[in-house]
Amino acid sequence: MPAQTQTRPLGELLQRAGLLSSAQLQVVLQDQQWQPDLRIGDILELRGWVKRDAIDFFAEQWPQLVAGGRDNPIGYYFQQAGLLDAHQVDALLREQAQAGLRIGALAVLRGWLSQETLDWFLQSLAPEESAASIFMKRKRSEGDRVSPAGSAQPSPPGPVAAPPAETPAQPNSDDISWVN
Repeated sequence: MPAQTQTRPLGELLQRAGLLSSAQLQVVLQDQQWQPDLRIGDILELRGWVKRDAIDFFAEQWPQLVAGGRDNPIGYYFQQAGLLDAHQVDALLREQAQAGLRIGALAVLRGWLSQETLDWFLQSLAPEESAASIFMKRKRSEGDRVSPAGSAQPSPPGPVAAPPAETPAQPNSDDISWVN
């Protein structure tokens, strides 16, 4: 079940999502007093602090999303909010397949999302995943064996050879004895 069920003012949502600082919010509220015909989202966009896609997402889609739960992967919502574009999501998915890291962690590592924004999205949309590892769970196949540490490793092809027997170290003529 989603963590947040009540509707919050847009400025507060954006601040909690890590997209707006408290100082910026105070400036916007001050601006709104001088220009009461402008909405907070309009002021944020005019100042260049938050993109229109994010404003629209949090004003229109977020309340239904939080109330109804998510149906898509988290990357979809980052794209809907204008926080990532389609090219960034595609790049993250390709990298995810290679690196085995979750898409949110990769976006933070690349500097495309803040950790605060990722954490807030996860806590709001997928609280069961908010404390999960940044690593993807690897699906085990029939040929996998479990190492002593408990992680699955692919079985080597063919028969397993015994490790070579250790031979005692032979003194080398180049060895210098520093201590008698």
